[in-house]
Amino acid sequence: METTRQARFGRPCWQKRLINAVQSAVIVLGLALVVVLSAYGLMGWSGMLAAFLTVALGATIASFLPPRLVLYAYGARALSPRELRDLQAATRALAERAGLLATPRIWYLPNLAPQALTVGIPSDAAIMVSRGLLALLTPREQAAVMAHEIAHICNNDLRIMALADAFSRVAGIFANAGILLLLLNIPLTALEHDPASWMTIVLLIVSPTIASLLQLALSRTREFQADATAAELTGDPEALVAALWKLEGAERNLWESMFPGRRMPDLRLLRTHPLTRERVRRLRGRGDRGSVHGPLSGLSNRP
Repeated sequence: METTRQARFGRPCWQKRLINAVQSAVIVLGLALVVVLSAYGLMGWSGMLAAFLTVALGATIASFLPPRLVLYAYGARALSPRELRDLQAATRALAERAGLLATPRIWYLPNLAPQALTVGIPSDAAIMVSRGLLALLTPREQAAVMAHEIAHICNNDLRIMALADAFSRVAGIFANAGILLLLLNIPLTALEHDPASWMTIVLLIVSPTIASLLQLALSRTREFQADATAAELTGDPEALVAALWKLEGAERNLWESMFPGRRMPDLRLLRTHPLTRERVRRLRGRGDRGSVHGPLSGLSNRP
């Protein structure tokens, strides 16, 4: 019996996996470069060391923070074994297919907005689903969404995004220092004293913007990979396609209800997820390639 993760997935498209991994590495290195240059310009080599220690500590804390603490803050509760039994059974099957050592715990959020959120690490992860998500999606589509969230776990996206978030937060701290230096530089320049480097000040101020854009690019890259992995896990890419269209429609209806009579602009640069049509195009471009599993079904929509 094959026991490797590749065997569970079938034959993956390793070229795309490699490209996504390289893209993620380049983006994370870009984030590190922004922080390193900012720290060096502000405090020299000691600043670089302090920045790296801060990032490492923040990423470690974020990665190993117990999932229940985060989900309690959202107002969610853990499901008992008697609730949503079919959904929990599907999650166990998907986790086994993905090669996870522990099945993620499912948490329920009594919110009408369709939401799904994954927190934790592969050995201790939790997936939060909202009332609105369960009401919106069919059992087949629910399985696809759970596969997508499990894909984030087995692809180590949670740790990667925690590291990226730590870099962005440090860049935000440097921006405040840059604003303070700017305020000090103006009178120093007027008095013909030696001010701080204007280039350093500009870098410090724009560093969080650059870091945020890189973080958004990383998020989109990981979403594409999670879609591909989810299709491999379920063997049913069309279920995820249907779920994505429904979720986009629900999001659009929410914005229209908040701003009646106004068409919201398509701010592609600021999207944390790729455009739905691009995700659908990639999923359908896969066909049935890379899966040895049939679709999951028979889920109940009632908590």
